[in-house]
This record gives sequence, C-alpha cells and structure tokens, in this order.
Amino acid sequence: MGIMDKVGALVPWRAEHRDRPADEDALTLRDDLDRWLQRLFDDPWGSATDVEVRETDDELVVTAEVPGLDREDLELTITPGALIIRGEKREEKQDQGKDFYMTEARYGRFVRTVPLPTGLDVDRASARVRHGVLTVKFPKAAAGPGARRIAIKT
Repeated sequence: MGIMDKVGALVPWRAEHRDRPADEDALTLRDDLDRWLQRLFDDPWGSATDVEVRETDDELVVTAEVPGLDREDLELTITPGALIIRGEKREEKQDQGKDFYMTEARYGRFVRTVPLPTGLDVDRASARVRHGVLTVKFPKAAAGPGARRIAIKT
C-alpha cells in the first residue's frame, strides 16, 4: 500500500475523483488538505462555539457555547447589522517537584459574527454567561409614536 493509499484512507474522497490518474490524485489530495487546514485555522475550536439564534414575539435570543470561558474572557460588540462575539482563553499551569519543573501553556481565540435583523432595541440588550453558555437577549423595539398595526381582513 503506497503513501497515497494510506493518506487517501484518511481524507474523504469524492466519487468524481476516483477514476483520475495518480498525479491528479495528488492535486486533489493537496486541495482537500488545503481546505481542511483553512477550516482549522478559521475555526480552531471547531463546533465548540456553536451559535443558535431564536426569535420570540418579544425578543431575539442568541446563545453560544463557550466552554471554559468566563465573563472576563469574552467581548461583545454590536455593529449596525451584527453581534460580534470574541473570546480568548489563556491558561498556564506550572508544576514543580524534587527532580522536575514543568510549565504548560494553552491559548485559544475565536470570533463569531451573528447577523441581526432590524427592529431590535440594541440599547436594552442583556448578556450573561452561565455553565459555559453565553446568552444575549435583544428586546424587540416598540413601534414608533403614533404607529399601530393594521389588521388585514380576508
């Protein structure tokens, strides 16, 4: 079994590439690895920062999984059309014994942009972190003065 066969067993191949010559297999493998590495660098935490957006009659609720992060590790920014969630975790651990000294450091950062619809009262937004879940609530803006809904009859 050649190296291409071994690596090919690790990378999901698409059916349209199976009948190509070996040199095209190498190009396809390179393209697949490039896409995989790009996803790794774009999203190093993978799905650990899943974001969910729910809308009720009164508010829009954004929840994001942020395991291991505290309030101090997060930054929220509201732009005209989006909520930007930034997180950064730095952890250092030192251990020392009679015959050894060990230092370990871990570092991770992520950014998520959540598009927001119009009609939200972003000035009254609230956020909290509890048990590794960030919850941001945006109340819907009340209708302007003198505005009212008109019922449509059939």
